[in-house]
Amino acid sequence: MAIIEIWVPELIVVFFLVLPLIRPFVKNLWSLDGLTWLPLIALGIAIGIFPAYGFRPECLPILVFALVYSIANFFPVVSGASTRPNDSFRDRGPVLTVCAFILLSAAAIPMFAFSSRVDLKPEGEAEMVKVLKTSTRTRDYFLRVYGAVQADRPLIFLVPPEIGSVASVNLVCTELQKKNFTVVTYFYRDTKSPRKDTVFYPAKLLAHWYIFRNAAIFASANERGKTLEADRRAEIEYLLSRLPSVLGKTGTAMPPLLLVGYGTGGSALAYLAGESSFISAQSNVRGVVAIESRLWSSYLPGPRHVRVSPISHGIILRQWTNFVRRLDSIWPQRVSRTGPLPGAEPSVQGLPVLYLVSGRALDSSGRQKHYQAIFDALRSGPGPAALAAIEGAGPLDYQDYPFTHPIYSFLLPGLKGAEKSEDPIDDTTAIIGNFASQLLEQAEISPPPRQAINGRLYVESKGLPGFHL
Repeated sequence: MAIIEIWVPELIVVFFLVLPLIRPFVKNLWSLDGLTWLPLIALGIAIGIFPAYGFRPECLPILVFALVYSIANFFPVVSGASTRPNDSFRDRGPVLTVCAFILLSAAAIPMFAFSSRVDLKPEGEAEMVKVLKTSTRTRDYFLRVYGAVQADRPLIFLVPPEIGSVASVNLVCTELQKKNFTVVTYFYRDTKSPRKDTVFYPAKLLAHWYIFRNAAIFASANERGKTLEADRRAEIEYLLSRLPSVLGKTGTAMPPLLLVGYGTGGSALAYLAGESSFISAQSNVRGVVAIESRLWSSYLPGPRHVRVSPISHGIILRQWTNFVRRLDSIWPQRVSRTGPLPGAEPSVQGLPVLYLVSGRALDSSGRQKHYQAIFDALRSGPGPAALAAIEGAGPLDYQDYPFTHPIYSFLLPGLKGAEKSEDPIDDTTAIIGNFASQLLEQAEISPPPRQAINGRLYVESKGLPGFHL
């Protein structure tokens, strides 16, 4: 029954498209001229799904079908509007109808197969707390708090991902709350563009995906990625400095804090974890979890090959060499992993960092170079660090998407041939919770109990004696 309730808009769209198709074969429907309007209404409902439920790629085929059907049905609609009955539908043969049903089925099956498995409305005990703007920014920050802030209850500050923002980690935060953590995450509204915090606009989604895929390859994308990392760093430092006052804990001891960041937020946290100024300013921080964070600041532009035009070789050869040199300058400049790694500050005992990555990072073919900086930071960096990967998890499976947008898990799977986890949300929160519990074993409070992990887990660590998840 719950699934049927979730499917209500989709079922209405399909029903409104099916009725006009079967009209030539059901005599009782011949006199219902209003049926010619149903494809247009179905198109409107299909369009409305996107602002109501966010960008849903699985609904694009039915949207295209409804659009084409509405265009093909234009003249019957016009005739109906002018009160002149149109019976051209009777001329449609069974072959054309069967073809239309095949196309409709092909468009509808992905919509139902990859529909959300949960109610997309926010759940959990969330308290909205507004954070005042700084004098140098034009944003209003809002903190969403899951659970009560108590001295004996560990606190997790979660930096949301670029792709999906805070709406894509609601289930993760709710599950962490159930595991006896208090979770604080945030979103912002730009005062110059009030809708900027809204997620899943296709252009914004594609822009972030371009950076995510290419910032470890091309210099232009890498610069944009570094800008995002710097922006996240400024947000984190500002919000952590305001956290005690916002949570009403000014003058009292803050509970032990674990920092969790997705994407560029995790990269920013990984670098902050090795800086003495940050460690001393945030004395209650126990460690960092960086989820699908590619450490783009550790890449630098590679040198371009400059062709020299020798004077002694003649004017034609010189002109040709100059032409080839200009042509070379047009190609995108690439980057190489030669920049500073997290934890590079000398004589500083950095905070423990856990890198949680997709199973794709374990691809032995060497095609997943996007994770090179993470392995370098783990194996060559000076700070204590660990790496964990659920072999069947894709790059977006550590967010809510396996339940809210299953199509992303289908299009972006984990390690080839690896079995997918039955409950990726529970596994994600279990990894975060187990890492926090291990860091809190020597703390003044009792750590939450460790949880079993269902998916097949790969773990590697350095500088963390007795580390296990």
